Amino acid sequence: MKKLISLLLTCCLLLTLAACTNSNAVEEENQHNTLPGEVTEINSIAQSEALTQLPSVDLKGNAAPLKAEYDSICNKYGAEGVQVAVIKDGKLFSAYEYGIARKEGDVSVTADTKFRIASLSKLVTDIVFMRLCEEGKVDLGADISTYLGFKVRNPHHPESVITPAMLMSHTSSIIDSETFLSSRLSGSSERIEKLLERNDSFSSSKPGAEFSYSNFSVALIGSICEKATGKAFDALAHEYIFNPLGIDASYLASNLKNQSLLGELYGMGGYSVEQQMSQKAHNELGQTHHLVQGNLTISAKDYINIAAVLCNGGVAADGTRLLSKESVDKMLADPVGFGFTKNEGLAENKVFCTHTGSNFGMFSSYAIDPESGLGVVVLSTGTSGTKNNPAGLYDVCYDIIKITIDSQMK
Repeated sequence: MKKLISLLLTCCLLLTLAACTNSNAVEEENQHNTLPGEVTEINSIAQSEALTQLPSVDLKGNAAPLKAEYDSICNKYGAEGVQVAVIKDGKLFSAYEYGIARKEGDVSVTADTKFRIASLSKLVTDIVFMRLCEEGKVDLGADISTYLGFKVRNPHHPESVITPAMLMSHTSSIIDSETFLSSRLSGSSERIEKLLERNDSFSSSKPGAEFSYSNFSVALIGSICEKATGKAFDALAHEYIFNPLGIDASYLASNLKNQSLLGELYGMGGYSVEQQMSQKAHNELGQTHHLVQGNLTISAKDYINIAAVLCNGGVAADGTRLLSKESVDKMLADPVGFGFTKNEGLAENKVFCTHTGSNFGMFSSYAIDPESGLGVVVLSTGTSGTKNNPAGLYDVCYDIIKITIDSQMK
């Protein structure tokens, strides 16, 4: 009997060791499969540090076809690093990563790499403003002068009030003058009120009459938020969005909790980790014109989680309510849209909410269908900034978004 018990214990020990060996082998195999590209299924909504890498699958659950298409597109455009995140039925569905986040140290892009996403920031900025609207701290139809503390008028139309709704829909007649652009890029301390005293900060159009894309107008949304609350905009974004979702994101890279996840931007001059970390907020509330229109630093999967409010009536992809349905309806009802444009160039008889972003080598785009809940965001570095496609998105982003949409609409 003692011999039998001893034999059984030995067998159990051998089986346990074998299981451990197989588990380690699977983990090692998955690690070797992360480059050059990876698609990972997201089965739960969790904070970035809790996301686990899963075996490669495409959007239809097969092993290779869509991953191979993504890889081919990234190679075609000479990408250094790419992130893709997809929502289906308004829920997080998949994520793809390709290439290098930091050449120094040979750090690969993962689902948690944080990139400065350029003008895709504007949607999140506008969501923060809409939250303040819900609390009665700001109003879409108010005169922006009441928040900024000085009178703002287009000198060509001095009788016309400029409203936050006009700022967010790029119809305010406030434009990106050379003075504004040089001030923003140099990080100078040119004050907003001084910029708005200049005639070249305005077009000849009547406020509200004509679309003219403007970084300055969205910068003023950030200033209004700060003036209305007495809080820095990045703190507001954390309070209303990042903290409730449990995500690590910021309008200042130096405010990221895990700065080791910050990715460099390659191409078009590039933007190193050191440069990103050195950028500081203005030390006076209401002077945010270097940050809110393009400086959001976030991963693709966290971004699409937020952007899903457009197809979920204000609810993020993880089920967290960020806005009321009424607020989202207002964003969508505007002829242009708040934080996006309405795009008919991606699928027949479909209007997608889209936006593009570019700066320092980042070329980014997203597309969301409010009706079906299908959405894709693409962040890329090291690629070209061409737009030779019917949707007007950056080509590398368009190709990825298009095959993703086509695969789901068949």
